[in-house]
Amino acid sequence: MSREMPQLPKTNTPCGPPHETSSISFWHSEPSPLLLGHRSTRHLPEKVDVVVIGSGLTGTSATRHLLRPTGSHSNAKLDVLMLEAREACWGATGRNGGHCQPLLFEHPHDPSIGEFELRNYNTLNQLIEAENIDCEWVSQPGVRAIYGTEIVERAKKALEVVKGNAPHLANLMRLVTDKTELAKYRIATADGAMITSVAARMWPYKLVAHLLEDLLTASDLQGTFNLQTFTLVQGISQANTGEGYEVQTARGTVLAKRIIVATNAYTSFVLPNFTDFIVPCRGQMSALKPLQSLSSEHRLKTSMGFEGDGLDDYLIQRPNERGGHLMFGGGRTNARSIGVTDDSFVDPKTAAYLRRQLVTVFDLPEKESGGQEPHVELTATHEWTGIMGFSRDDVPWVGPVPGRPGLFIAAGFTGHGMPNTFLSGAAAAIMVRAAIDGKTEKESITKAVEETNLPMKYLCTEGRREQCQQMESVEEREEGFERLRRVNAVAPDA
Repeated sequence: MSREMPQLPKTNTPCGPPHETSSISFWHSEPSPLLLGHRSTRHLPEKVDVVVIGSGLTGTSATRHLLRPTGSHSNAKLDVLMLEAREACWGATGRNGGHCQPLLFEHPHDPSIGEFELRNYNTLNQLIEAENIDCEWVSQPGVRAIYGTEIVERAKKALEVVKGNAPHLANLMRLVTDKTELAKYRIATADGAMITSVAARMWPYKLVAHLLEDLLTASDLQGTFNLQTFTLVQGISQANTGEGYEVQTARGTVLAKRIIVATNAYTSFVLPNFTDFIVPCRGQMSALKPLQSLSSEHRLKTSMGFEGDGLDDYLIQRPNERGGHLMFGGGRTNARSIGVTDDSFVDPKTAAYLRRQLVTVFDLPEKESGGQEPHVELTATHEWTGIMGFSRDDVPWVGPVPGRPGLFIAAGFTGHGMPNTFLSGAAAAIMVRAAIDGKTEKESITKAVEETNLPMKYLCTEGRREQCQQMESVEEREEGFERLRRVNAVAPDA
């Protein structure tokens, strides 16, 4: 999704809760009847072993791995309660761009991150195939079109670094600058493109819905699963007994021995001390009917991203037999985003940009139709927004929260969740299981890293928090996009 910065005070405050209503995501157009308004029990339980806050792919994966543990764990049966403020999977997982594309060149000096993203991709691919999940998962090449010679040079240098420290990852990607070859990918005006052989398009909500439905109806779980939708967590406090936590909601308080916070953008609402480390950011998406030049045999055969100065757009195309919608998001220089948690609002300027931009990017023949309309644009069946969680140092936060024994986190995916969330949630669950089995914090972390390849940079440590305090804030990092937004705000509509 797109991201950009409004003028905020230097001292940030915790974010607000999810908006009670939300814009209508295409991905929610076929909701699960079992999940809608689901409450496994009429009343909240008084106490449980683990509370998982959040029902996106992170929280769902964490719950799955708690109740269907892999690797060597005890046979302890756990009572797991999942709390969700709105409908199940109504946050970022149900509002994103439908991509699962490992960016193997994004962190060239730490190949463990690219390897982790690749493992997430392969794990999801295998899971979806093994369980025959109908979520429109299709593996296909990923194309990241680059606009700007300086950015092309940075990509070239990053690829050279990866060739030196992780040649197995470098073999999965190549940098293209030849205009003839760029034209074959329909991006003739780009200055270059990074092509990766591993990427996928999908319907994310349907994946999560399948996993949650399975947990709700299974008889082979190592414990019990209770899902409570429309149950906003209002606070977490140390239990009076000194062991565990009291989880406060409008429907009552639950005593939990351990908690996994999987709220991504809304983390600081639940954990205020993360205010400076995970910042909400609103992005915008659209589902567009394809013109003739992007239909049938002319459809897109790759996942696409568009990178440049003030440009961070993304695109997939759904199956022809299911409408072939172009799922296009971005336009982040058109409206405020950083610090915004209201996903009920769709910005009209961004919406117009998304309807028109592909005609220009692909130089579609329809723009020469000679009609009287000032703009040739695609028709949107759905336009919606969603809230991402931007991490101050650009990577997720996973593991025990310092100074809060029994409290774990997996959040802050910075608009790049699908190649990270499943195994991040799994890692948090493995740490919880290991702690229940009597392992020390260090032993629990080691076990999770061994079983998931979780990058050490993702760990939620006090040292990392201290380092982040010395970095520029998310708002400062996004200043370039805010500058372009201000320019666009005073310019006449294109």
